[in-house]
Amino acid sequence: MFVPEDNPSTRAGVALGRQLYYDVRMSPEGQRACASCHLQEYAFSSPAVRRGLPHINLAWSTSFLWDGRFEGTLEEAMLMEVEEFFVTDLERLRVPELERMFDAAFGTPEVTAERAAYALAQFQRTLVSDDSRFDHYLDGDDSALSESELRGMSLFYSERGECFHCHATRLLTDNRFHNIGLDAEVTGTGRGAVTGQAREDGQWKTPTLRNVALTAPYMHDGRFQTLEEVVEFYSEGVVYTDTLDTLITIGGFRLSAREQADLVAFLHSLSDETFTTDPNLSDPN
Repeated sequence: MFVPEDNPSTRAGVALGRQLYYDVRMSPEGQRACASCHLQEYAFSSPAVRRGLPHINLAWSTSFLWDGRFEGTLEEAMLMEVEEFFVTDLERLRVPELERMFDAAFGTPEVTAERAAYALAQFQRTLVSDDSRFDHYLDGDDSALSESELRGMSLFYSERGECFHCHATRLLTDNRFHNIGLDAEVTGTGRGAVTGQAREDGQWKTPTLRNVALTAPYMHDGRFQTLEEVVEFYSEGVVYTDTLDTLITIGGFRLSAREQADLVAFLHSLSDETFTTDPNLSDPN
């Protein structure tokens, strides 16, 4: 986790960030907050938002959005959200109860976009998911996973399944960009649209698989509604393009029905109930 020297986490800073994350005064019309599209019960994602990436373990990320069009620190990403996405009217935040929180967090009651972004970044760094049954298994609890989930895990980490190359480490993402063969026509899409490099056409960011059972719909355009559909795509539906990732098999990995079911079972073991119910992460109001 990267924490910049000019924004160490403090109890007051996290509290302010949490308040702002749930505060509809962040939007000019006073109807939207971060939490409007990033709901805790869905692992800080939303089934109603087709292209939304969940807010999970972003403290380890240095690129944001599906095409990585924004690169930098979490503070810089949050400043972009404040100034460009929400276009926050700071006058809405200049009210006594919030000014007291800004004072506690930063030493004066001054409300600025940068301070709001820094507080949001502090809160985002508390959105850490690491307490799934999969984690319990890795930490030595051999009874944490069922037989089907264990078979699915073995497939996930095998050269036959190939999942682990991109969904790597305990973060279950490499935070990089790949063309996984969703579409035959990819010219000028994905990462390539940002960089102008044709070799990156059709590449999209690898999302974390933590809490993936809760974060439907899936893929950068929300085309799949269920994990079963996702696994079936990897098994049967991969299409070739010149920029297809070399680890992806054209036509799919040809998994049996049992292998697909086991893989889906394993993906369900990545759900973290602590993360989705922790009162310290919920709406403070």
